[in-house]
Amino acid sequence: MWSGPRNISTALMRAWENRGDTLVHDEPFYAYYLANSPFKEDHPGADEIIATYETDWRKVADQLTAPLTNGSSIYYQKHMTHHMLDEIDLEWMLPLTNCFLIREPRQVLLSYTKVVPNPHIDQTGLPQQLRLLSLSASRQAKFRLLWIVRTSS
Repeated sequence: MWSGPRNISTALMRAWENRGDTLVHDEPFYAYYLANSPFKEDHPGADEIIATYETDWRKVADQLTAPLTNGSSIYYQKHMTHHMLDEIDLEWMLPLTNCFLIREPRQVLLSYTKVVPNPHIDQTGLPQQLRLLSLSASRQAKFRLLWIVRTSS
């Protein structure tokens, strides 16, 4: 599941993690993003996350595409589009079924500015979402779009 910030992605993830047949991975590229992003100061606990989790995007991608070994039949990965910095080769995602959770950009910005008053466009995940969608479509990868029609900010 690909989402930008200020969507309902965490709620969806919680539903999936309640299934006995599903392994859930929450924001696996977060430590990499924090270690390489100019926006680290906007994330409380960044140093602890960087020290605890994998910061090499290649190793993260390898983990995400490895066969499941815990008996689960579904691997639900909640990704934040803004964690996909430009240097990441996105080829790893193409064999997977990708779902994109899309919220109307104006709603995203209205909600996000309550948390980060003057966000850079890259913090919204919108440019990265376009990059991910464009690659998926151009390579005829298997993907689905989920539109959030109305939500409060």
